[in-house]
Amino acid sequence: MTAAAPQAVAPRAAAPAPARRGVPWWAWAAVVLAALLLRLAVVEVVPRRILFRDGVQYEEIGRMLHEQGTYGLQSKRPPGYPTLIAGVYAVLGTDLFRLRVVEAMLGAASVALIGAVGASLFGPAAGLVAALLAAAHPVLALLPATQYSENTLVLVMVLAFAAAYAAWRRGGLWRWALAGVLFGLALLTRPNVVLMLPGAALGFGLALARGRRGWLAPLLVTALAAALVVAPWIVRNQRVYHRWFFVATGGGYMLYAGNSPLATGTADGGAPLDAAALAELARQPDAVSSDRLLFGKALTYMREHPGRAARLYLLKIGSLFALYPTPMTRTALSRWWALAAQAAATLVLYAGALLALPRLRRTPELWPLLGSILTFAVVNSLFWTVMRYRMAFEPCLLWMAGLGWVALLERRRVNP
Repeated sequence: MTAAAPQAVAPRAAAPAPARRGVPWWAWAAVVLAALLLRLAVVEVVPRRILFRDGVQYEEIGRMLHEQGTYGLQSKRPPGYPTLIAGVYAVLGTDLFRLRVVEAMLGAASVALIGAVGASLFGPAAGLVAALLAAAHPVLALLPATQYSENTLVLVMVLAFAAAYAAWRRGGLWRWALAGVLFGLALLTRPNVVLMLPGAALGFGLALARGRRGWLAPLLVTALAAALVVAPWIVRNQRVYHRWFFVATGGGYMLYAGNSPLATGTADGGAPLDAAALAELARQPDAVSSDRLLFGKALTYMREHPGRAARLYLLKIGSLFALYPTPMTRTALSRWWALAAQAAATLVLYAGALLALPRLRRTPELWPLLGSILTFAVVNSLFWTVMRYRMAFEPCLLWMAGLGWVALLERRRVNP
């Protein structure tokens, strides 16, 4: 092993990857091309309309931003994804098919970046496996054709983790600031990403401390940069709605939908509101007041029914880590072969991630990934949840799975 350059940070105690064999360029190109072709094929075959309510709302806001220069008076949808839609419409025209083609290209770029980050962390073979799993991931392949914000979110989260790992390895507060900016953009795309940040911060902090490097300044700079990105939107909301809230409303609704008399804890149960809650909402002056009302009602219900709240919590964890989504549409999305494909992909993903866990103690690269998954899952499962929400940390699982499967193959090669 070559000596570290004088300006480099302290080397880690153990090599994190089971192997560092090179991967031919054509293998990378084939995986990324396959990812792009699969996503374009999905875009081609799905109906030329948006199938889901959330997607319709995102597209309407993006169109309004493009045509009128405003996000409107709604407070539920964060600005990140509608801004992308408006940008695409400004360049290519207001055409849904063209928007989906652009999103397919962004999805393929996410696959390439997942492979590149995985290779930098755990070796080229592990990166290629992570990219291959991402390329063939049915939900990730479908997202460009749904107009959900998660397709954009995955790309931003991969970039944010790439910047954070670069800062951890190479140092420089400006690199930590760049990571903070990207995490801030992720928050403006899906505010619940904030639940991943404590776990990521703990993981990177422990990794820095293990290398006997300062951890406080990097984490503070990252947090400050993220806050500076999000702050203008929060101030804008206060000026528009004359109330303070974090990025978007909706948290109270999701908490009550997951903890109420009609809550089921399962994704296919929807997120219904009982008649009493609907009557109270009708008397509220604005969306912010409505959201805070539901937040309080959910906390009251959880205090008064702790046993049922605990059972619902376990069911919601199951919904988050479900093998396949349960869409509320009678389309190809809910046919047995589509669900079987995602179930198979999920099982391979989970198995690989579990295979990586024995290396946890000696592989600090894993700590931010596992921490992000745990803090998101533990807190988000208090709310109503679906498998799609897991896409925020799906890249973390993909990187872990890449390491796990390559580690298994290496063990079998050494001990046939």
